[in-house]
Amino acid sequence: MKKGCVLLLAVLLLTACGAQETVETVADDMAVPVMAEPREIAVDLPGDGEQTVVEGASGNLYLGSDYSIAIETLDAGDLDRTIYDLTGFHKSDLTVITTESDGVKRYEFVWAAAGETGDQLGHGVILDDGNYHYCMSVLRPAEAEVSQIIWDDVYHSFSLA
Repeated sequence: MKKGCVLLLAVLLLTACGAQETVETVADDMAVPVMAEPREIAVDLPGDGEQTVVEGASGNLYLGSDYSIAIETLDAGDLDRTIYDLTGFHKSDLTVITTESDGVKRYEFVWAAAGETGDQLGHGVILDDGNYHYCMSVLRPAEAEVSQIIWDDVYHSFSLA
């Protein structure tokens, strides 16, 4: 009987020592890469280009007497998507000229579109520093007689400061 009491007492004590569930949490403190601050854009606008400015979330729209210039900063990554957002055409539908200087890729392209006031010609420039697409798109009437020299100066002046 003594053995039975000792055995019963041992069983009671051991059942109280049952396996307890261990709860473990994992908190990964992963460093999320921080995007670099956008750089400043430098561009020489035509004389009447700064008369009317419409500010938007990603950039500005400059309205001249017979043209509009949109300057925007978008997240880099999908060049086709950026070109489509600017022109309504995919990269494969346009001839895109690519150059590179000081680690910044430059993409230039032209397109034509029908506008509310007639046919429009567009010229786009995208600067890609790996973090952002710095975009300039110019729309002007197709039949307008303008000096190409003035516009060449605008396109060539578009750079990162």
